[in-house]
Amino acid sequence: MSWNRNDLAGTSMADLDSIVESLSIMGNLLIDAEGVRQLLSPVFREGKGPEDLGKLPFLEVEEVLNQHGSNALVAFNTHPLVRLAAHTENIHILVPCKYEQGDFTLTIRGLPKAVAQFVRLSKTLIPPSTVSVQHINSNFERFEEHLTPRQLECFLLASQHGYYDDPKRITVQGLAEVKGIARSTFQEHLSMAEQAALKWMADGLN
Repeated sequence: MSWNRNDLAGTSMADLDSIVESLSIMGNLLIDAEGVRQLLSPVFREGKGPEDLGKLPFLEVEEVLNQHGSNALVAFNTHPLVRLAAHTENIHILVPCKYEQGDFTLTIRGLPKAVAQFVRLSKTLIPPSTVSVQHINSNFERFEEHLTPRQLECFLLASQHGYYDDPKRITVQGLAEVKGIARSTFQEHLSMAEQAALKWMADGLN
């Protein structure tokens, strides 16, 4: 979902454009009935800073994390759209959510009925300019294209047997024995599959 500058004109978010060139929501730290504590990464316009963000009616800047030259900060966000996203069950907001040069983009995943409800309710707050829907199966099919059949088998086997649980429920040696192949061979297939999965996920965030 995305909102362009015209969509946001006349709303409280319009004032962001005079303060930041971009603003990324990197994570939700705490959700309560009043709003969401968030980790934000802003790129300020010249002469602007955290104190200007704190003047917005929906943002309360709580802490500036200026370590290692970072402009990251922690803020409590009470914007109605943020509260709606936080309190709609069975959806997940993918981060980062980006506000850039007057446009705001939000990516969500979840159960179809929940996603449809969120889209419907968001239109009563600030009607979006673009709503794009993708079925998760189409994403998985594109992921499969990056793997050989054996890599996909090893990757799914590892997931099914709890290799990615914390703590792990099986070792690579155990997975190789289940598969009936040498440990080194299984490890090679699994490593290639994991690299493909990380690249696929990173591409999806761009």
